[in-house]
Amino acid sequence: MLLQKNIIMSLQNDIENLFSLQKKEWPQLNDAILKLDDVMVKQLNWGDNISVKVQFNPARITSTGAKIDKKFIDERPCFLCEQNRPSEQKGIIFLDKYLILCNPFPILRNHLTIPLFSHVPQRIRHKVSEMLTLTEKLPDYVVFYNGPKSGASAPDHFHLQAGLKTAELTQGDNELRSCLIIEGSTISECTELFEEVYQYLRTLQPEEEEPMLNIITFMEGDRYKIHIFPRKAHRPKQYYEEGSKKLLISPGALDMSGMIITVREEDFNKIEKQDIEDIYMQVSLPIM
Repeated sequence: MLLQKNIIMSLQNDIENLFSLQKKEWPQLNDAILKLDDVMVKQLNWGDNISVKVQFNPARITSTGAKIDKKFIDERPCFLCEQNRPSEQKGIIFLDKYLILCNPFPILRNHLTIPLFSHVPQRIRHKVSEMLTLTEKLPDYVVFYNGPKSGASAPDHFHLQAGLKTAELTQGDNELRSCLIIEGSTISECTELFEEVYQYLRTLQPEEEEPMLNIITFMEGDRYKIHIFPRKAHRPKQYYEEGSKKLLISPGALDMSGMIITVREEDFNKIEKQDIEDIYMQVSLPIM
């Protein structure tokens, strides 16, 4: 069942109504949102201007542990295609090609997944203007993208995500990891600048179908902001370690911007500033 967008109301109000309805009709989502109230969070600071929040969120184990090799992806049903989504899950049509859905494994308040109707690979290049159009309609949100080798658990089906804005997600560049920032007053201006950055990143990773990256977009007043996090690795070496050396952390856009997600309590308890510095150093691509 689809809920057509009510043109009289703002998209943000539509989304609030969607969550209210879905929490009543979809017990799994309601339970997940209630559990979000109980997630443990700790903040680590580097001086006065840099901070990272670490969240213990065991419900994210499916995403953190997702296999993305071609054989596995080809053999498993796509969970973003309509025929494989939960029957209780409803959505809002956007731009006649996307469906805005409540994410049943939330990290953020009002966490959304926004897949295309069509089953096409996760590639952002020609969809940045659509990402910014959504961003414009959601001024209280961040909209984010995980590349196919940079945190996306469904690299075979194009999708965006979004959630209510928090301070750590809009920090931008800092000494811990690379972040390229685009700012503009129009979508077309920002799209043109993004294309220049994209082509530059392609020269650094010519072997990739898409440069490894994460993206966060948001509005700051009437200005469009794009934060691009170039990547050189999907996961740090700690992800593959055994015993006490293991940290089951698979960075995506939120991790790169300043919200590290841990799915095991032992990782939440033991992770320290030096671990975060090392993880960022391994997965972030330095840009001169």
